[in-house]
Amino acid sequence: MEKIKNWLILLLFGFISHVTSGQLPDGVTATQSFLDEIIKNYREENSISFDPNTVSTLIKVPVRTHIIMNINGTAGVNVNNIRNSINLANGFFRYAGIQFFIDSIDYVNDYNYSIIKYDNLRKELLNRYTVNSRINLFLADSLQFGNNKCYGFTYFPNVPDSNIIYLDKKYITGNSLTTMLGHFMGLLSTHETLGGVELVNERNCSSAGDYICDTYADPGLLNMVIDSCKYIGSMRDDNGRYYVPTVANIMSESPDKCKCILTPLQYRRIYYYFHRYRLYLTR
Repeated sequence: MEKIKNWLILLLFGFISHVTSGQLPDGVTATQSFLDEIIKNYREENSISFDPNTVSTLIKVPVRTHIIMNINGTAGVNVNNIRNSINLANGFFRYAGIQFFIDSIDYVNDYNYSIIKYDNLRKELLNRYTVNSRINLFLADSLQFGNNKCYGFTYFPNVPDSNIIYLDKKYITGNSLTTMLGHFMGLLSTHETLGGVELVNERNCSSAGDYICDTYADPGLLNMVIDSCKYIGSMRDDNGRYYVPTVANIMSESPDKCKCILTPLQYRRIYYYFHRYRLYLTR
């Protein structure tokens, strides 16, 4: 009996470890100012006749990459992984008419900047290294915005002088940069609730959640998706219906290996807010 008990404990521990494998959250949450912007522009955005499958012209957007050296005086990141991450992002953003390219890569030779927070060191870093008319990608060893650590942070398009993305070096492989670029171009997380909780039947999809009506209602997937890309949560909406979210959307907090899609209306929002706010990056 004791052996069976110990075996069950080990099995449970393994399952928990499988689910909570140290995944950090997305650091970007909706702001009231950008939510107001989405509401104000919603009718105009939805009046655009936009088909991501017919996009033929790609606007090139430069990315200036700043690698912050770690305490050992090394980069702690492979340049090829940065290029691969940009290429992965381009595989998605081509459907919104955008192609990113690395303008240059420089090294910040001061490990004091390697842990980025809302503090004076962060402001000093930006004053010294940010360049205009470029997306400034800062690769750091750790990020903390608010009370918790996160893997990435950026600003929504309506924020002035917001051509900045921060990313934890450990997340440079895979789709994490694509998610940050999604926020940078106007996408909310699919699990966003600042404007209201989206119902499972999606009847309030235009006024709650991510304010996009072809994404599934998402109760929040952080540590709720196992390695086989199966959702294991049991959340219900305000009507008592169980959520059945997709684990594949780039703007969710599903594990990186499960994320592989953006929807047509997400591409339309990217297109709309890029042309409304981010065209300065092409000059």
